[in-house]
Amino acid sequence: MDVTALRQLIATELAEVHTTMPGVIVSYDGRSAVVRPALPKQLANGDVLPAPQIVQVPVCWLSGDVGGVHALISVPLKPGDPVKLSFSERALEGWLSGSDDAPDDPRQFDLSDAFATPVLRPGAHAADPENVSVQFGECSLKLTPSGDAILGGPGTFRVQMPAVFEKLLTYKAGLAGDGGNAGTVLRGDINHTGGVITSSSVVEDGHHHTDSINGRTSGPES
Repeated sequence: MDVTALRQLIATELAEVHTTMPGVIVSYDGRSAVVRPALPKQLANGDVLPAPQIVQVPVCWLSGDVGGVHALISVPLKPGDPVKLSFSERALEGWLSGSDDAPDDPRQFDLSDAFATPVLRPGAHAADPENVSVQFGECSLKLTPSGDAILGGPGTFRVQMPAVFEKLLTYKAGLAGDGGNAGTVLRGDINHTGGVITSSSVVEDGHHHTDSINGRTSGPES
């Protein structure tokens, strides 16, 4: 076989070997995605073959399981979002069904055996080059090299579980809240400087005096 024919044979075989390419989300249900390669295939005769849709594609998130406790970091995906497609060297049907047995189908690097990883398309957005950053719309969390954690955005920061601040709590725009049925309890010294402390209800300090017959006076009157 001459070199030209050998090269053509190799090129023909390699045309069916898929490794990595950009893709596009068609749909996503939180478990698997339907995707299509972003780049169509040009045939040897010049014709362009439209990229097919690939179904039941696992999406690669940061995930773990420690002692039965599941951890997952994910972001929303919508149709049109870019992903990186990586193609398995073994058929995935069995693995997708929960089996780790050897695949029955001998295919390798096939277009149908893809994993999808969300990716930032060049020029679409700019990443933070200095901090660890989590961004969604106008909300962002920045972790800086100096040890600061900066949460910013136009919305409301909600904590739906008991919170403990083990260091100094400082606020700059006032403090407002509702103690609910439990009320509000403060322990320790309170130092007040400037301004006026006002209340729409009776303020009781628990302070008592000894009366003329060595009894204890009552608290402040309502």
